Amino acid sequence: MITRIARGVARVALVLGLWTLVMVAMPFVGSAGRQVAVIGDGAAAVRTIAAAGGTVVEIRRGATLARSDHRGFVAGLYAEGAPLVIEGRIAAGCFAKAGA
Repeated sequence: MITRIARGVARVALVLGLWTLVMVAMPFVGSAGRQVAVIGDGAAAVRTIAAAGGTVVEIRRGATLARSDHRGFVAGLYAEGAPLVIEGRIAAGCFAKAGA
């Protein structure tokens, strides 16, 4: 019984780990101009996005959605101090709108 529970927990952990890996890797692949979500404080994220040459699309609780046509935008966000950048369209559904 415990072995079955342990296997179930391991499978859930594996799926969540793979999902997290995909969300973190997605901003680095694909075409420029895609939305990304900068996780963290809104004011700091806005400064980071501007410094990296991007445009703020929307500010949400815990994440700021941004985009840029520059190919190295995500690397620029990290270079400017962004704590975490994930795929924006999926992340938009995970964070409530600011003021809502």
